[in-house]
Amino acid sequence: MRLRPLVRVCLSTALLPTFKVEEYVVVIIDILRATTSFAVVLDRGATEIRPVPSLRACRALKRQGYLTAAERGAQKVLGYDFGNSPFDFLNADLRGKKVAFTTTNGTRALWNARKAKQIVAGAFVNMSVLLNWLRQQEDPVLLVCSGWKDHVNLEDTLFAGAVATELEGDFRVNDDATLIAMSLYQMADHRKKYYLEHSAHFERLVELGMQRDVKYSLRRDLHPVLPYYRDGALVNLLSVQV
Repeated sequence: MRLRPLVRVCLSTALLPTFKVEEYVVVIIDILRATTSFAVVLDRGATEIRPVPSLRACRALKRQGYLTAAERGAQKVLGYDFGNSPFDFLNADLRGKKVAFTTTNGTRALWNARKAKQIVAGAFVNMSVLLNWLRQQEDPVLLVCSGWKDHVNLEDTLFAGAVATELEGDFRVNDDATLIAMSLYQMADHRKKYYLEHSAHFERLVELGMQRDVKYSLRRDLHPVLPYYRDGALVNLLSVQV
């Protein structure tokens, strides 16, 4: 009898070198707010998101016709078209457009995981699409929490725990980080906003007047897309042939 594949959690980008990412299907998680915004951008009709590690690389793509989205320290960077809030994109007409994207945490995590077998981006807003796709995979799954500047954070761990809990019947769990994430989710379920109100990043966003971003990012299945990484860009797997 064939063993079920593993599902594991990497609690911070800083821990990613401890995994052989080339053996995994990787899910990049940055709930507040990159992976939430990725789903919005693709649902609004963008053909691709080009995640880049630096502001300079993002700016260079503007000369190639890309729209640009840049965030540092939770704030939009002056001179770029968008920041990192899902509300920056909800009313934008992105049909047929390409978006270059750089953020403090999420795009860096994706860049560092780029040698994985496959990479997708996950958030509560596209959770069911993500889960359905993951259940079809035969390789082990690594849920990568972007964290905040290499530190573990509450919101990404919470989402990783939610995904691992949903997958438990189809995948094996055998490491403490995954059990920690699952335990957090099971304690916080139905009270996610209460838990996140005590997180460091929530407080940062409150100070910047961005509380609605948190509320939006915790809503489930608003955007039925699956950001899939290929050839250096995220595309909606549901609308392309890979």
